[in-house]
Amino acid sequence: MVISKKLSKLYSKQTIFRDKDYLKKGHHPRSLDEVLHRDHVIDIYTNCLRDVMHGDVPDNIFVYGTYGTGKTMLTKLITSEIALAAEVEGYKIRVIYIFCESYRSPSPLLRHINQELVNSIPNLENKMVGTSISRNFEYFCELVNLISIPIILIFDEIDKLNNPDIINQLSRIKECEFTQKNVCIIGITNDTIFYDNLDGRTKSIIGQNELFIPPYNAEELADILTARANLAFKDNVCENIVIPLCAAFGAQENGDARKAMDLLRLSGENAELRSSLKICEQDVKAAKGKVEINRQAEIIRKLPTQTKAVLFACTSRYEITGSNLETTEIYNSYLKIAEIISLDTVTLRRVGDYISELASIGILSINKISRGRKRGVVNFVKPITDTYIIEQTILQDPRFEELQRRSSDSFTANFEV
Repeated sequence: MVISKKLSKLYSKQTIFRDKDYLKKGHHPRSLDEVLHRDHVIDIYTNCLRDVMHGDVPDNIFVYGTYGTGKTMLTKLITSEIALAAEVEGYKIRVIYIFCESYRSPSPLLRHINQELVNSIPNLENKMVGTSISRNFEYFCELVNLISIPIILIFDEIDKLNNPDIINQLSRIKECEFTQKNVCIIGITNDTIFYDNLDGRTKSIIGQNELFIPPYNAEELADILTARANLAFKDNVCENIVIPLCAAFGAQENGDARKAMDLLRLSGENAELRSSLKICEQDVKAAKGKVEINRQAEIIRKLPTQTKAVLFACTSRYEITGSNLETTEIYNSYLKIAEIISLDTVTLRRVGDYISELASIGILSINKISRGRKRGVVNFVKPITDTYIIEQTILQDPRFEELQRRSSDSFTANFEV
């Protein structure tokens, strides 16, 4: 097989990147010394965990803030460095990270934690305890007593838990005399109102220490981007406007450092597509369009199932009519979608609430139109975001698998109201 001339151009093409990984998701500073503009937060965070330096279990910590502010990165770096520092002092710590979107239910969550604890105990074989919450909780308490060192459980995206009260249960193991020591729980969330909606007991136990991670401003983002650009790009690649512009766009996105770095990386890729060795303003503006699409897809992907069903009903109906929709039209389509995916339905009024929420995050638009004194005011709804992006993102959710299986022709027919 012969490599085509078109493909062979890739080998000879010059690149402006030195190491693109520095601008990709998942790349984090290797130590706290490399973290910029977070000294005050680090001081507060480490002070909350200072007890582990003497072999004691610290109080729980609730960490919250918007996307891309470094909550997870800081938590992982701080706990790993404190564990190393404690070991120098002759104390051991066990840190377990739990991504709650992967372990939403209590039973698999407990099994995951138990397996991590088993892995930290030499020559201990994991015993099968079934799938019940009670049996796995008993085994958890047994392992906590057996390991007998401070245990820190990090619950990232804690708002994704189906039953947040499991936190209350884990936090009271010493108080209930199940174990000789408590565990330290660190809860991380982007949902700033999650804490307010918790049960009173859970709220009091998880909120022993609250830590808000503020968004970055444009100047701070510019410093972060400059440091990353020096590692990711070859010398003198960025025109003077590029980093300040990426930082300004990132600051507009709630100070999201990840979005700013995505923007800078995509700007570099756009320059290479132009066969240019310089990144300029037009590359940044073109990249912003791509990032905006990715941002919208990410927001839609994280919506609750009911909200996704309402949104899908709106877009599918809009594609048929091509005009603004009344809430009753969307509701009729929503009922059909709910039937197809076996989803418990909500009232027309609740669907109206979901539509308002989707409008508040810029996915839908609502126009209030007066129909005269007798007919009152009517809300007309239509998608702002591209309907193809909305539908393809929702159809990636396994809950909507039945909709995915239907052909476009029969699907469209199903939503004629």
